[in-house]
Amino acid sequence: MRKHHNKLYYSKYKVKTVFNLPGSLMFYPTTDQYLTNLTKQHPELPDLNFLADFIMKHRNSMKFRIQDKKAIFYSDKERSNVLINKFTKYWQKTEIVDPKYDTLGKDVIGCTKLPHGKFKYQVHLKKDAQQHISQSERQALWNLIERNEESCLVTNKYVLDYLIGKYPYCYHGYFYVSQEKMLTPIYMIAQKGIDKVIKFVKVKNESNKKTSRA
Repeated sequence: MRKHHNKLYYSKYKVKTVFNLPGSLMFYPTTDQYLTNLTKQHPELPDLNFLADFIMKHRNSMKFRIQDKKAIFYSDKERSNVLINKFTKYWQKTEIVDPKYDTLGKDVIGCTKLPHGKFKYQVHLKKDAQQHISQSERQALWNLIERNEESCLVTNKYVLDYLIGKYPYCYHGYFYVSQEKMLTPIYMIAQKGIDKVIKFVKVKNESNKKTSRA
């Protein structure tokens, strides 16, 4: 499942760096094994080898998207500068999050668009929720979600299969809630099986500091 990239950007990584990178699809899939094999196959391409090594070395301290002729990195300023210095001719723009969005708080995510346009909360279930929620509580939770389809949304197939009773186990996952008032009955029914609740706050990124090639 693709992560919500505004979440990555505002929650943890404060610098977004965009490159128009020819041959970027060569880096997909981006597993360490694939990238290692790629560098062995193309020792004559120093830029390719540099970027493959950079991704493998820093993948736990940044996020990235590889698209057709475009590569987007979400990172800190230091790593962004390393990439810009190496790939200056491909660099298109950099955005740095407005500092006022650094203090949104734990489990609060700034985003330019709410998930699916309207959902302000993401309720995460524990990976072993079936051990904490009884069958009757699971059924009650699903009945609540089903009765309030305008306010609740389950997008994950495995979470849905668990909630409707099709599959007996829950391997972590979440569903969306649009209104704060819905959280109270959800907690009353299934508090022991809830890992956390993420709140989305809509922000404007027009105030972010932007730099780009002239």
